[in-house]
Amino acid sequence: MLDGTGYEQLLKEAGYRLVKDVGNAELILLNTCAFNRLKEEEAIRLIERAKVDKKKGARILVCGCLPEINRERLQKIHNGVTFGPKDKSELLKLLQNRVATLPDINAPISYYQYSPLKKVIYQSKRLIEFFPLLNRVSIINRVLGSLFIYAKDVFCLKVETGCWGSCTYCAIRLAKGRTVSRPLEEISAEFNRAIDEGYRKFVLVGDEITSYGRDISQQLDILDIIDELIKNERLKILYLESFEPSFMISNFDRILEVLAGGKIPVFCSSVQSGSNRILKEMNRHYKPEDYISCMKEIRKKYPKIYLRNEIIVGFPGETEDDFLESLDLVSQLTFDFIDVYEYEDRPNTAASRMPHKIPAHEKNIRRKRILRQYWKNLLLKKN
Repeated sequence: MLDGTGYEQLLKEAGYRLVKDVGNAELILLNTCAFNRLKEEEAIRLIERAKVDKKKGARILVCGCLPEINRERLQKIHNGVTFGPKDKSELLKLLQNRVATLPDINAPISYYQYSPLKKVIYQSKRLIEFFPLLNRVSIINRVLGSLFIYAKDVFCLKVETGCWGSCTYCAIRLAKGRTVSRPLEEISAEFNRAIDEGYRKFVLVGDEITSYGRDISQQLDILDIIDELIKNERLKILYLESFEPSFMISNFDRILEVLAGGKIPVFCSSVQSGSNRILKEMNRHYKPEDYISCMKEIRKKYPKIYLRNEIIVGFPGETEDDFLESLDLVSQLTFDFIDVYEYEDRPNTAASRMPHKIPAHEKNIRRKRILRQYWKNLLLKKN
């Protein structure tokens, strides 16, 4: 999303003008996502649609994760210019001498402007604020509260790209590469510009924000960035994208300290599985019991904070006992929002080569069982 905004600025600087109808465009830049099959299919349809709708002589450029994650499939439908997140030289080459480098993103950006669903979430927020009685319906607040990260008045502040981990199921890291941390001075400067423009709510974004600082010599991590930002009295709310569980567990006391300031209303940490065996197969390095302990402590100390989580069901070799451990984890914790993904093979990942794949119908059943437990907890307000 932020890359797309950067490309838009770059093209404007090069003299291009944004048009609403693809049929009027001389240059069509398609920024793709391919983190799962659904997103990959959406990207393929978008490319095929653009080929039909473009005018004669118009050029199509495909960028984003699809060229890196599934180049073979992309080449079957597109023989033009492509580039991934790690190398944007093809775009600069196309623009020749019009621009020398990709500019820093210096524009108000929110998730809202890119997704109709997120616009609905934002309007729901406004409705709750307008009708005080709706605020008293706790189930509405608990489900929607953790999604207000997508509101129009939330500024996206990018802190890093890439990931330091090596999860066996993830193709995004193959496209994005290792962590590249943005200098603290740049982050602070953009934050202050946005504050001066009137923004009071921010979300820290990156491919894996808790990997921030691993690639630089300074002894900095994401909690140092958070500490720096929440000192600003004009900041009202700071949303955080997912905290990797092993980072959360090893830095838990510091996390409790930043949550104590009252400016962080949503905390997300994606456990992915409640089974130690499956986590080992995923190459994720923490114990579910430690995760449960931390999340319970956050709920106890800060009951008004919204908790989010992600679970993957049907990982290769996941037995019924493994799954029941994930179900038990969800039963012990009340999440305000949970994403449940059915495992699927992604190109060139280690997990895609693992045996003992789980049938699609079984993955779907397991997903529904997790969601039933989630709703049961939420409706009963179980801690």
